[in-house]
Amino acid sequence: MHSASTKWRAERLALAALVAVASPAAAEDGFLGSLTPEYTEFYGNVEGEVIVFPEGPRFARQRQHTASVAVEPTFLAEWSDGDVVATLTPFFRLDAADNDRTRFDVREAKLDYRIDDWEVTVGIDTLFWGKTEANHLVDIINQTDAIEDIDEEDNLGQPMVRVSHLTDVGEFSAFYLPYVRTRTFPGEPGRLRSALPVDEDDVVINRDGGRFAPSFALRYAGVFGNADIGLSAFNGVARDPVFIPTNFVATPAGAVPTAIAPVYETITQFGFDGQYTDGPALYKAEAIYRAGQSDLTGRERDFFAATGGIEYTLFGVFDNADLGLIAEYSWDSRGDDATTIFQNDIILGTRLGLNDEADTAVLFTAALDPDNEVAALRLEAQRRIADGWIAEVEASFFINADQDPLVADFQDDSFVRLKLTYFW
Repeated sequence: MHSASTKWRAERLALAALVAVASPAAAEDGFLGSLTPEYTEFYGNVEGEVIVFPEGPRFARQRQHTASVAVEPTFLAEWSDGDVVATLTPFFRLDAADNDRTRFDVREAKLDYRIDDWEVTVGIDTLFWGKTEANHLVDIINQTDAIEDIDEEDNLGQPMVRVSHLTDVGEFSAFYLPYVRTRTFPGEPGRLRSALPVDEDDVVINRDGGRFAPSFALRYAGVFGNADIGLSAFNGVARDPVFIPTNFVATPAGAVPTAIAPVYETITQFGFDGQYTDGPALYKAEAIYRAGQSDLTGRERDFFAATGGIEYTLFGVFDNADLGLIAEYSWDSRGDDATTIFQNDIILGTRLGLNDEADTAVLFTAALDPDNEVAALRLEAQRRIADGWIAEVEASFFINADQDPLVADFQDDSFVRLKLTYFW
């Protein structure tokens, strides 16, 4: 685990930037006009969660089940008729089984300033790029909060400066990312972890361990008729690490590692994401070209990856429900040496929205690898049970996981997650 001083450094820097911009001097200069906001809002959610693993732990010290609570409040303040907006969104989770899952993060601590067609963001922010359902190739600004869920849809807040310009042909954005957020991983008591636990104290960034290694990104997003496209470029520290053995101990057979250390390499990536709407059909695609990252063999190589498919919606089924049919394909030019499970996979799914008063929705996806017959099945269902209360059920099941070295350690970790969330 990171030391307290390291873990909080980025958050303190971003908060200091916000305080500096919103200082009395800034107010006197007319930037805010007055320190008293014209509009404020406080909202958020608190969540209770239970995760049940039907099968027993695979590794020593792992706990069978777990329960946790999380809270994510947001405070928002506006000045100058909404042209200046300050947002603060902390996140805290307390987990009964895994101390590494008990942690505090700042998802947002930012100041947004708009003038005419320009917008500047300073601080910590969370954003998402991409179009496809299962494999989010182009989403590279924020670090994945992998300890929250394995679907890679939860992100850590990223310190940044963003400048965006809106034109008649779309939005152009430039990003300066001064600090590296490292990925979260389960501790030894946690489930859904590798056989050798990840030692985050041995993290290597940019090959020299420096967390203040800047990254830069550019993005264009535009809409042309029924087409919604994005183009992006990124240069800096990769968000997905490779791993090396560490913490060796002497045995009669020789030195044996007791952990693995994440290595974050310097990369260059170009990306495309697009969606075309044709009535009930959505055609989606993402593609990247990346240079500078090692594959599973440890060899640095350039590669190309793409994912795409269709979501076709049947409206008015079962009286008033909508049923979406999803089919996608993901490919990685590194083949079996890819550091992702989506190197040659078919993703099939259905999305059901009942359009009832309780906003009942169900999503089922199956990721299938025809080479080794490994399958990952996922079910997500949610329903509003009272004013402000939402109940959710999530389930993930792994089939033939032992045939793929990237997921073999999860073969006993199929789980069911029950969540009850109150929104205010």
